[in-house]
Amino acid sequence: MQPERQVVGFIARGAVEEARLFDSIGRALGLPPEGVVRFDVDGPADAAVLVETALRSKGFRTDVTLYVDVSRTRESSGLTSVEVATRVAALLGEELLVSPPADDPAVATSWFLVTPEGNRFRASESSSGHDEDSVDIDRASLRPL
Repeated sequence: MQPERQVVGFIARGAVEEARLFDSIGRALGLPPEGVVRFDVDGPADAAVLVETALRSKGFRTDVTLYVDVSRTRESSGLTSVEVATRVAALLGEELLVSPPADDPAVATSWFLVTPEGNRFRASESSSGHDEDSVDIDRASLRPL
């Protein structure tokens, strides 16, 4: 029987190398290196965390989705994308964007920005350019969470 997995995600500012990303995710969740692997539809799904990534052309570049078997991490009550992003941002030294919770009234137009120093801000999405593949924020819109 496959474990129940919790989905969390974020987008990193830079084009993050996979090994560095996976190492940071593992350390953030208290897992050994083999606990974090690339999601593969045809492969085994027995690692604690399965990772799917997509590289965007500009703006925040590395789109990351994690499928976490919470029963195998040091978290017992589940995780939020903001919690995971805060830990990973510090380890990667990268700014990360997280979608607000689905019940947030501004979910369609804003993001949460997490800095490597652990600061969290609400930010409006930048409207410069109309490239559907890119995501960036308007720095003038930053408001502490």
